[in-house]
Amino acid sequence: MGWFFVVKVVIIIFYKKIRKALANDRAEANYFSTVFFIFIAVLLLAFIIDLFSIISTKQELDHAADQMVKQIQLSGGINRETEELFSFLCSQIEGARDISYSIDATYKSPTPSGMTRAIQLGSPFYITIEGNAKLGGFWNFDLVHITVVSRGAGVSEHYWK
Repeated sequence: MGWFFVVKVVIIIFYKKIRKALANDRAEANYFSTVFFIFIAVLLLAFIIDLFSIISTKQELDHAADQMVKQIQLSGGINRETEELFSFLCSQIEGARDISYSIDATYKSPTPSGMTRAIQLGSPFYITIEGNAKLGGFWNFDLVHITVVSRGAGVSEHYWK
């Protein structure tokens, strides 16, 4: 929340300076300074819009974590369908690259057929989904790399004999 306040203050300061320079009757405001202030304001606006795309990506990763939790709960572990669901969810997320997930759980041994890893009924598990996003403003500069993380938790609903 601190970034929003800082950006808001900077925009207000630039707005006041531009207004003051344009309203000056002594003709101290020249063309170059006005263009410069407008250029800076446009860059800040692009930065803010790019920041909102990161927030949207975080929401999409949260949704993916919720869907993965539901899948793992119902299937009782990780199988081919879980991997297919994860691939589909990743294809729908545009703001992040190199998306991966990890699951922290106690797995049943031996693993039942058709399952990569099985989680016994009532056993809790925790999923973490990570993706890399970039904050760059105009022209997609790679100025700041951000790791976006979403977490989910669930309990297996499948009994393995």
